[in-house]
Amino acid sequence: MNHRHKDVRLFVLVADQDMEQAIRGLLGRPEFLEIGPVSFEVGRHPRRDSGCRTGAVEYLRPFLNSYSHAIVVFDLDGSGSHRSRIDTQCELEIELGRNGWENRAKVIVIEPELEAWVWAASDKVPEVLGWETRYGEVRRWLRNQGLWPLEQDKPPDPKEAMERVMRTARSRKSPRKFFELASVIDVAGCQDPAFGEFLGTLQEWFPPHPRQ
Repeated sequence: MNHRHKDVRLFVLVADQDMEQAIRGLLGRPEFLEIGPVSFEVGRHPRRDSGCRTGAVEYLRPFLNSYSHAIVVFDLDGSGSHRSRIDTQCELEIELGRNGWENRAKVIVIEPELEAWVWAASDKVPEVLGWETRYGEVRRWLRNQGLWPLEQDKPPDPKEAMERVMRTARSRKSPRKFFELASVIDVAGCQDPAFGEFLGTLQEWFPPHPRQ
């Protein structure tokens, strides 16, 4: 199925407002994602992560013919799944394919949760979180707090790490913070595998315009 860029419409189903703002921030900068401009809508499932996992087929059914592609994004934590991240994704993708979205839908399950995407190696991260310091210094501080082991690429509990940093900086956590982070960080610095799948899917579906 081929679509001209101007006809492409993407629907993204997410679990909560934090995730919605992160997606809006990312899709608002297509040049940094190395994709073409994409017209998109974002919807939040009323039952959050578990609703996305068990109710995405029903939620997306009205959009089958009006959107060319769909992405479902939710946290493994809170989804109620007792399977791995990959198995949880595959199970729902098969279900979506059987219900009309074959080759047009992708499921992104973030392990453990959205805050894993916050910890991209960028000095913009501490700036948005309220710290007047560099990324490496925040990482060392979190290591001293017992929240980021030296051998790991991201904190094992990324939400607690984010909240501890913001409490210390007396900065208030809000959905807007996720939009700001997604709007400024270097996407190449995010090593989370779910983010890599999200980015790769967008690049496959919506390649940039060929240079004239």
